[in-house]
Amino acid sequence: MITVNSVSKKYGDRVVLDHVDLHVKKGEIYAILGRNGAGKTTLIKCIMNLINYEGNISYGFEPADLYENISLQMQTSMFEEGVRVIDICKLYKEILNSKVNINELLKKFDLEEHSKTYVNKLSGGQKQKLSILLTLLNEPKVIIFDELTTGLDVMARRNTWSLLKEINKEKGITIILTSHFLDEVEYLADNIIVLERGKRSVSGSVKEIVANSFGDRKKISFSYYGSADTNTDFSFQYRIDDKGKYIVDFDSKDESEIYNEIKHKGGEDININHFSFEDAFLKILGYKMTEKGEIKDA
Repeated sequence: MITVNSVSKKYGDRVVLDHVDLHVKKGEIYAILGRNGAGKTTLIKCIMNLINYEGNISYGFEPADLYENISLQMQTSMFEEGVRVIDICKLYKEILNSKVNINELLKKFDLEEHSKTYVNKLSGGQKQKLSILLTLLNEPKVIIFDELTTGLDVMARRNTWSLLKEINKEKGITIILTSHFLDEVEYLADNIIVLERGKRSVSGSVKEIVANSFGDRKKISFSYYGSADTNTDFSFQYRIDDKGKYIVDFDSKDESEIYNEIKHKGGEDININHFSFEDAFLKILGYKMTEKGEIKDA
C-alpha cells in the first residue's frame, strides 16, 4: 500500500530522517515507534507529502489522489468553540462530499446520544472516538494516527484499541500509527519500525523482534522469604526487581527443573511467561519506561 525508499529529511544541519525504508502492506496495522525526536511525526508528514524530503515514496493508488485515499489524525484535534458533535460531522461530510451515513457511525462509536452535545463538553475518550469517526467519512484506504492515545486514561486507551481493531478487520482499512506506548504497539501492530535518531533501528513483527532478542528463552517470577543473601540458595542465577520479586531467565528446556526447585525451596506466587515486546525493546535499545508506560532514556 505504501513503500518508503531511502527517505531523508533535514532542517538546516539537523538530520531528522536518515535513509529510512519501510513497506506497509494493504490491510495491516503498521506502527512507527520511538522516543520524542526520533523522527516519527516527520516521517508521517513525508508520507502525507506535507513537507519536502529526499528519497521516494510510492502508493497503492495514484499520488494525485493522496488526500482522497489517506485520512490523517494528528496528535491534537482542534474543533471550533461551540460546535456540536452532529454539526462537525455534517460539515466534514459536506466538505468531503461523502455518502457515509453519519447516524450509523455515531451509533457504532457510542456517540449517538451525544450527537447534540458540544464537543468541548465531551470526555477525552469521547473526543478521541469523534476524531476517529471523522477520519472514516471519506472512506479512506489508509488512516494514519499520530500519537493515538496520548493523554487518555487506561480504559479510554483500551477502548480505542478495540475500536481500531474492529475498523481494520471489518473494513480492511490499512492503519499506520505512531506511539510512545509499547503495550499499544504490541496489542495493535502487525509490523513495526523503531526509529532511533532518524534511522531504522529495528523492524519486523512483534514475534520476530521478540524471537530475535530472546530465542527460546522464558522468564519466571516468584516471591521468596527464605535466606537470600547469596546465590547459594538456588542453583540458578536470579535478580530481584524493584518490587522484591525474584526473576529468572531460562531456556525452555529447563522449565520443569527450575520450577520444581523453586517450589521445593518455598517459592510463592510463581509465574512463568514468555518475554514480551517491551522486554525485547528495552533490551535492544536500553530504554526504560515511565510509570505511564512511555519510553524514556535509560
